[in-house]
Amino acid sequence: MSEPAAQPSLAESVGETHVPALDGLRAIAALVVVLFHARWAFQAGDLGVDMFFVLSGFLITGILLRDAEIHGRIRLARFYRRRALRLLPAYLAVLVTCVVLDRIWDVGGTLKGAVFSFFYVSNWAAATGTGLGSLLHTWSLSIEEQFYLVWPVALIAILALGRGSTRALILGVGACLALAYASIVIGYLAGASPVLGWNSTPARGTELLAGCLLAVVLRSRRAATWWSSLGASRTGAIGLACLVLLVVLANVPAPHPWLTMFWRWPAVSLLTAGVIAACVAGGRGMSAALGNRVLVAIGRMSYGLYLWHFPVFVTVDSTLGLTGVAPRLLALAITAAVVPLSYRYVEQPFLRMKNRRPVPVP
Repeated sequence: MSEPAAQPSLAESVGETHVPALDGLRAIAALVVVLFHARWAFQAGDLGVDMFFVLSGFLITGILLRDAEIHGRIRLARFYRRRALRLLPAYLAVLVTCVVLDRIWDVGGTLKGAVFSFFYVSNWAAATGTGLGSLLHTWSLSIEEQFYLVWPVALIAILALGRGSTRALILGVGACLALAYASIVIGYLAGASPVLGWNSTPARGTELLAGCLLAVVLRSRRAATWWSSLGASRTGAIGLACLVLLVVLANVPAPHPWLTMFWRWPAVSLLTAGVIAACVAGGRGMSAALGNRVLVAIGRMSYGLYLWHFPVFVTVDSTLGLTGVAPRLLALAITAAVVPLSYRYVEQPFLRMKNRRPVPVP
């Protein structure tokens, strides 16, 4: 494939064009977490959260760079407005529901969890050992929200300092990634608690920024030409191999937390980046593996699936236990009923507002 044809394909896929296979990847990540919490599969199901972080960094950076390319600047107000419309409605609905349910089934810590979750600092609360009850899972959402607050501003600074140079942009984002990994090393050498490292936003930046770096690299002409020159068969084979390895890793018990942070997070980040790159390049087999109708539908509802499943599981566990098949099926059935309703009646009305004024394409 010639360079003129390769570059638009990748550029349009990073930050602009909807790629169904990425919805499928979201679905895989969400299902890994859900089945892990259901105690049904995946001994290292938290790997699904790692995949989410990489994908989130990739998508957000692509959106921001696309905005800067079209309008000459990153429009922060618009970005935060769209993020709020996407994230807050379902999030607040879950917080309110959990507080109400806590009055009936007290699982311990939910009220405190609601306060920390509301201010998006539940990861730091979890790092100190504070119980969050049925909202324990919001630690990852707090990290993402903190990332959304900081990263657009940091990216604006990198773009300004680099004066539009692609090489400077790659080096700047790469330096941020190196600093994030250095925070893990410093935490270990300083004798910090592994729980603190696990829930630390800078440490988790190794995954988020891996996705950011991928977005920057794939928008460069040289990388687009090289990746496209491999052909659909090779890029597809690389993506599928990375996906298989991710599933294998999710079934392997995680080592000591510090070892997980040192090598497992970078490994998962690299493999997830491989899958993403194959998806946006249209690698052969990726559409069949991840772009099928069922996975795409689940992927579109993956945010609500992650939000709702944990409170449902905790509530069922506190009343019936999740050791038997019947309670597990009940928890999954309730989740399967609640998530589509939440998506239709809570998320979609605000998603329509979010997409009311699309970015014009020159």
